[in-house]
Amino acid sequence: MLGAGHLGSAIANALVLREVARRVVLYDRRLARAQGEAWDIGDAVPHLQEQEVEETDDLGDLSGVGVVVVAVGPTVETGQNRLELFDVNASLIADTMAALDVVVPDAVVLIVSNPVDLLTRVAVEHTRRPPGLVLGSGTVNDTARLRYALARRIGVDHANVHAYIIGEHGQSAFAVWSSALAGGIHVEDFPTGPGTGSWEEVKRELELFTHSRGAEIHRRKGYTNFGTATAIASIVRSVVRDEKRILPVSCPAAPGYGLPPGAVLSLPCVVGAAGAEQCLTLPLNGTESALLASSHTALQEVYERGMQHS
Repeated sequence: MLGAGHLGSAIANALVLREVARRVVLYDRRLARAQGEAWDIGDAVPHLQEQEVEETDDLGDLSGVGVVVVAVGPTVETGQNRLELFDVNASLIADTMAALDVVVPDAVVLIVSNPVDLLTRVAVEHTRRPPGLVLGSGTVNDTARLRYALARRIGVDHANVHAYIIGEHGQSAFAVWSSALAGGIHVEDFPTGPGTGSWEEVKRELELFTHSRGAEIHRRKGYTNFGTATAIASIVRSVVRDEKRILPVSCPAAPGYGLPPGAVLSLPCVVGAAGAEQCLTLPLNGTESALLASSHTALQEVYERGMQHS
């Protein structure tokens, strides 16, 4: 775990509480900070299965780990767009990947720092490891928010709802309603209906909720960490246990989406021991295809400007 800030420490804590791995190493440039967080998290271990929680300010101590979660660099300030962080964090991620290629060349690297889709692209371009071994946290938490809210709206368990938020993890993300299902039934055909309001009104309401939830939390407490950390722990578990879960992570887009080579967006992937093992081509209608292309364009513009400044 690289970074012991609000999010990094919450991720380490989630990994321990969910007993994802037998060894969690928490790295931070400030050793005292890594120690404080690791020792506090480690005090939970007597109540759980045996695990090792280690602290370090030396990247060499990551040797032997199978997954590296990267949560380094400045975080989003209240009212700030994630894309504004790209110029600052891109060079940091490039340098981090160069260091990780030396210390843990075969590990799966999970990028969490924002803007996550763009930084995952930078990571893929600045590593010697196969592209599948690098992925980003993408819209996993956004998708979980949508599924949970939708499930409550139609009165079913959220485990039976399948719908995705894809594109940029940010302002241009969107819900893929054309393939949203509950128990194998398209949500708009589900017997209970949407409750009050039309389905179009409900879809707008749920997308607004999904888009604004993080910002509303941020406005009140200054950052988000617990929900995101739990989502990231789920991604790590799918890698560590080779679960082959389909998760909307940041990854190079499959050719079926018709995007230019090198495009990295949050899209459904099979996630297992080899990282993002296969990016799936989700069927999209015309409107959704246009939204995905627009999301890529927004990211590409920021990427090109950032590369000119680097």
